Amino acid sequence: GARVRADGARRALALLLALAAAGPAGALEPATLQLKWRHHFQFAGYYQALAQGYYREAGLDVTIREGGPETQVEDEVVSGRADFGIGTSALLLERAHGRELVALAEIFQHSAAVIVAPRSTGITSVAELAGRRVLYSNEHGDILALLKKNGLDPSRILSIPHEGDARELLDGRADAMVAYSFNEPYELERAGVPYRSFSPLSAGIDFYGDNLFCTARLAEERPAFVAAFRAATLRGWRYAFEHKGETADLILARYSRERSRDWLLYEASGMEPLIQPELVELGYQNPARWRRMGEVFEELGMLPAGFDATAVIYRPPQRPDLGPIAATAAASATAIAILSGLALSFRGINRRLQAEIAERRVTTGALAESEARLRTTMDAMPVAVATVAGERVEYVNGTFVRSFGYRLEEIPTLDAWFHVAVPDAARREAVRDAWTGALAAARRGEGPVPVMDALVTCRDGSIRHTIVATEILEARELVIFADVTERERLQAELLKLQKLDSLGVLAGGIAHDFNNLLTAVEGNVSLAHAMVPPGSELAEILGEARQATRRAADLAGQLLTFARGSAPIKKPIQLRRVLDAAAALVLRGSNATCRIDLPEALPDVEADEGQIGQVFTNILLNAVQAMPGGGSIAVTAAEEPAAAGGPLALAPGAYVRVTVADSGPGIPEEHLRRVFDPYFTTKPRGNGLGLASVHSIVRKHGGAIVASSPPGAGARFEIWLPASLRREPAPPGDEAAPLRADAGGRAVLVMDDEPAIRDLAARMLGRLGYRVTTCPGGEEAIALYREARAAGRPFDAAIMDLTIRGGTGGAEAATEILRLDPDARLVVSSGYSTDPAMAAPARYGFRDRIAKPYQVAEVAEVLRRVLS
Repeated sequence: GARVRADGARRALALLLALAAAGPAGALEPATLQLKWRHHFQFAGYYQALAQGYYREAGLDVTIREGGPETQVEDEVVSGRADFGIGTSALLLERAHGRELVALAEIFQHSAAVIVAPRSTGITSVAELAGRRVLYSNEHGDILALLKKNGLDPSRILSIPHEGDARELLDGRADAMVAYSFNEPYELERAGVPYRSFSPLSAGIDFYGDNLFCTARLAEERPAFVAAFRAATLRGWRYAFEHKGETADLILARYSRERSRDWLLYEASGMEPLIQPELVELGYQNPARWRRMGEVFEELGMLPAGFDATAVIYRPPQRPDLGPIAATAAASATAIAILSGLALSFRGINRRLQAEIAERRVTTGALAESEARLRTTMDAMPVAVATVAGERVEYVNGTFVRSFGYRLEEIPTLDAWFHVAVPDAARREAVRDAWTGALAAARRGEGPVPVMDALVTCRDGSIRHTIVATEILEARELVIFADVTERERLQAELLKLQKLDSLGVLAGGIAHDFNNLLTAVEGNVSLAHAMVPPGSELAEILGEARQATRRAADLAGQLLTFARGSAPIKKPIQLRRVLDAAAALVLRGSNATCRIDLPEALPDVEADEGQIGQVFTNILLNAVQAMPGGGSIAVTAAEEPAAAGGPLALAPGAYVRVTVADSGPGIPEEHLRRVFDPYFTTKPRGNGLGLASVHSIVRKHGGAIVASSPPGAGARFEIWLPASLRREPAPPGDEAAPLRADAGGRAVLVMDDEPAIRDLAARMLGRLGYRVTTCPGGEEAIALYREARAAGRPFDAAIMDLTIRGGTGGAEAATEILRLDPDARLVVSSGYSTDPAMAAPARYGFRDRIAKPYQVAEVAEVLRRVLS
């Protein structure tokens, strides 16, 4: 036994000396890393490993090569043009085709790959991608699995190569794109475009994301080289996540200025939950995860039956007994001195080993080393682990402490451990009896200890749901807690989002039909209002009816904003009018008071009046509900500039800051950081969507919102909204003024599938002096426009409904009309404020927009602008 150990020591020492010789003391070894895409924060760890000198300290001279849409990373590595590459779980498919590649480290514990589609495309499921144009990349094994799980072969989509630019979606070049959840959606959100995201997680496909890989041959023939590169890389990733701002500046300075600093930091925040650097050791690979990925591929016919998915895992060379010293030797020149000392004393060590140390001493030493290695391994595990001997908990690892808050000294006995695991006393006793009985049965050989469900009461009182597995060692039990709380929360969130998405589709259709009906009502009422003498009793009645229909229209708009996250239709609005209306609505019947104090010279804000009204209604309603016994609310505002790089990430420019402060009990510190989280609520009957909607609306307006609660001073919300360029408030329009038929007989085409709206438009525009032609759909509009031009009587303008049931809508018809007449003056009209054509009409060829329901004065003003 001693001779075997001596041989092992000789081999370990030889390996350590070889590693030392390959270290920084010698010439730097060249190494090439091939990225799979363009320079982004996605590869931050590699940039920092180079910038901080970690590669150089490991004896490496590293070149980082940018990738792109044409880059085949696996080809570059297999051919030897690159030593290392960035890959995905598709490495399994590569191995199935005979390419011996190994994953050295998993950087992303979960894949970021998703498919995104603007809501305007009407795509509501993965199966509906068939026959659609998709900006597609086949590098993601989980996206391929997602398609196949939904019965969709990739050959059935119209695949379009892309550069990873979401603006190609905004420009209408494609209907959907394969994207990263932390990257391309930034452009869609910045443009205010509602979109759907289809994640492989929705189909139960949870794959690893980016990994570092090389050939198996390189790992076998140059183990020290590979181990040094891996270790330096992981150091770089740790540094990158500890210094996100510095890393973003590094990328902008040395690699690419294609993305803004805000974009890079958006990437970083989106990557963190996928990498989980605080919960999972960087680079960690779980064989069970690889096996599950292999099973998914096998179920879909993408891997042969019985394929060993775990063969893809890199296994560093074993270093008997002296492994920790080897890692130290490879990492620093200091270890070389240690190794030199070991080499000088080797002869004496060998002589003592040959003297045959007593077997008991050898056994005891080996056991101690084995336990030390076991504890080192357990400390690195991403799951909570405890060892139990008899009635005593001997050890808990760092993850146990981080997950549950209890340290070893706080869990002195087995009973105490059960108290931690199961809070209910009766249940605790039942679980203890079942567990101890299973332990006894599992010890000479009646089967393993069954896996248990346990609700862990943490030190701070919170509850975590865990799956507990027990493995019997020689004289103790190894107890492993897999925390599934977050996974269950994500599954619940996903279910809520799916339900909300379905609600959005329903709400959108209802709101559209409702707005069409309201258009007929409000338009005719406004027309009648303009035809009666001002100040008469009938004028007063009609005025009240108009206000009621306007409130009904606002309710439909709020329904869309809540359910679908519509893009704001911005115009200069006076905050005083919005705040007065919100306060009057919320305070009616309450015993709270509200004082609104705004400067006379306060500029207007660029906003969607209905959506911003919803913002202040929700905030004021929360304040009133927080003061059931009564109280006061103070609303103030001031104009403030914002500079680039500020803490609120606002674009430079002028803003109006509105402060809403109440005299209620305030918001507890533990709740304050979550007030804008979807579904977070402290109200017994609340849904947790009020302030989440507020936050979404404000951000889509290019603004910011911050909540605070100074001790004893109630709750305080500060909202920043972009100031309008119009510096003087517009004079209020005289909506009751008589109509002037001053249109000069100009010709206007009106396209709408609702007969009542066509009749209304004809009556309105006729009273204004226009010649009106109406039609129900896009095909008729194109034909009428063509005929009018051919006859020498072209239309001066056209008002086009965006959505035509069963026919060609406004956007498609506008494209054809503009081919006939590039100078066509087209106005888009819709009851869907969610459509991007209403938020940015010029992008779709329209000169202006009219949101349904509309009044005669609005139609007159829009046509005046378009025809001037």
